[in-house]
Amino acid sequence: MDQAIFKAYDIRGIYPAQLDEEAAYRIGIGFATSNLLNGDDVVVGRDMRTSSEALFAALARGLTDGGKNVIDIGRVTTPMLYFAVNVLNGAGGVMITASHNPAEYNGFKLVREHGIPISAATGLTKIKKQALEAATPTGKKGSVRRENVEDRYVEFFSQRFSISLDRKVIIDTGNGMVGAILPRVLETQNIPYEGLFFTPDGNFPNHEANPLKEENLEDLRREMKAVPGAVGIAFDGDGDRVAFIDEDGNLVRGDLLTALIASHLLDERGPGTIIYDLRSSRVVAEVVREHGGRPVKTRVGHSFIKALMREEEALFAGELSFHFYFSDFFYCESGILAMLAVIKLLADSGKSLKSLIAPLRRYAHSGEINFRVTDQQAAMEAAAARFSDGEISRLDGLSVDYPDWWFNLRPSNTEPLLRLNAEADSPELLAEKLREIEAVLARFSG
Repeated sequence: MDQAIFKAYDIRGIYPAQLDEEAAYRIGIGFATSNLLNGDDVVVGRDMRTSSEALFAALARGLTDGGKNVIDIGRVTTPMLYFAVNVLNGAGGVMITASHNPAEYNGFKLVREHGIPISAATGLTKIKKQALEAATPTGKKGSVRRENVEDRYVEFFSQRFSISLDRKVIIDTGNGMVGAILPRVLETQNIPYEGLFFTPDGNFPNHEANPLKEENLEDLRREMKAVPGAVGIAFDGDGDRVAFIDEDGNLVRGDLLTALIASHLLDERGPGTIIYDLRSSRVVAEVVREHGGRPVKTRVGHSFIKALMREEEALFAGELSFHFYFSDFFYCESGILAMLAVIKLLADSGKSLKSLIAPLRRYAHSGEINFRVTDQQAAMEAAAARFSDGEISRLDGLSVDYPDWWFNLRPSNTEPLLRLNAEADSPELLAEKLREIEAVLARFSG
């Protein structure tokens, strides 16, 4: 088993070179015997990747040999797995998916009760140790039973929303798992839509199911041109992320969507805490305060955000990477829930998405820029020294704040990269500051 498959937040690798049935079996026993589960029932779901069925069989064998009972919920999205763990009172769960990665990848997302994520800091390292050292049956044999949560999942959305939209949306699910459940959800609403690539296909015959890459949005933009005034929506492969394209064909940044959804929830439900990641525009905190909420900044990563949401009893959280988390969805992310929240705003306001977002474009934001460096830590320290007159934070990498601009540098967990996000009061100031930061990092480019 290739130990490199154990990442900071999940398990992921190329099948079968890095992650095969033997590894899946060992991971199953490792999870079952890790003492992370307070109970015997483990909910397991899987996506449409060609290797998912084989990995499910091996993982289930490992879990049952480790004494746990498997509740098989079939082919689902990752948010459906979180939903099932909660409504079926599972002691934990495993989603077999590689999210937005290309077809040759697969992996596992592991959670405890209530969908609480298991990361390297909260148990994944222990599972890795068990998988590597103790892949032997415990003597107590668990069972496998099948459950279907689709009806309850659809009902969750139908009870939460009543939407009547007077224009069409175009939705691209990228042959991912959302396409299997979304028509049933949309049937409960009056939302005219056109669907692209709704048939789940683990070979991804049209494009990768990753809305962060501009090239994966070309088909959606082309269809939008044929329907003037339409909004575009794109999901990732396992359905925990959703992106929006406005009527002019512009991708709406995740932090602006965070501010938009947060303002709606605060207006609807009253004062509450909103969590946002530190790459986000200052407009998020400003809008939250304007609508009576309390903004809380966090480091990047779903495990940190979910833990902080529970601690703060937060109403909502959002990331620049199109993950949106809801208190009434068990403090977990849901692409469909975020999609419906935005569509409801469009329906209730009668406005275009472009006009809803326009007041939030108060600053010039760089988006995420990657720099390949020879020494991540040395490069960050050089940047800290160069901009030492700013307000420095080490919450996640290096953040430096000035009255009229800020930046954050974070090291990649998997590559020799630094990820830069910066924002300024004007495009001219942003360009100037980016040049200054790039000059520092160029010394470490190798």
